[in-house]
Amino acid sequence: MYVRTAVPADLPRLAALRAEAAAWIALEHGSAQWSDPYDAQRGLALIALGLTVVAALSPHGEAVATLTLRPTGSPRLWTGEELARPARYVSSFTVDRRYAGHGIGTRLGDWASWRAARAGAALLRANVWSDNAALHAYYRARGWRWVRTAAGSRSGALFERAADAVAPPLVHEAGRLRA
Repeated sequence: MYVRTAVPADLPRLAALRAEAAAWIALEHGSAQWSDPYDAQRGLALIALGLTVVAALSPHGEAVATLTLRPTGSPRLWTGEELARPARYVSSFTVDRRYAGHGIGTRLGDWASWRAARAGAALLRANVWSDNAALHAYYRARGWRWVRTAAGSRSGALFERAADAVAPPLVHEAGRLRA
């Protein structure tokens, strides 16, 4: 698997991955996760900051997964004490349904954990859709710890895992990454 920084030309693919994931989540899990229209302007802003990455099966291949890796978390979700700990924050973590069950999400999550450790973070954190129990189980099965659910947020289920200084196997970085 190859990870590279997303570029503006990736935006249609990122929007398609999200739409596909939203439809699947609604059908299979009855959750309204990502039912709002994709915010292309926000997507472009995150790409411009170098925070969004894509994973492909070849160095210049089509994106089969994506995530955004931020240096800060939302103070609406995380407490001041939590935000004071060195961490990186994952969002918009999406895998093409054609590749579900092939370990793409696990490897990309491990890569994000490794990048977090390289940046000096002790933790990798995520806030996920509060009513998506299957997603919560997915994170727990991959070593994430449920912290709590923040009130007043549709995506307030907070998870964290230790950042891992060991590079994940079978993941290659393509190009220079800022994440």
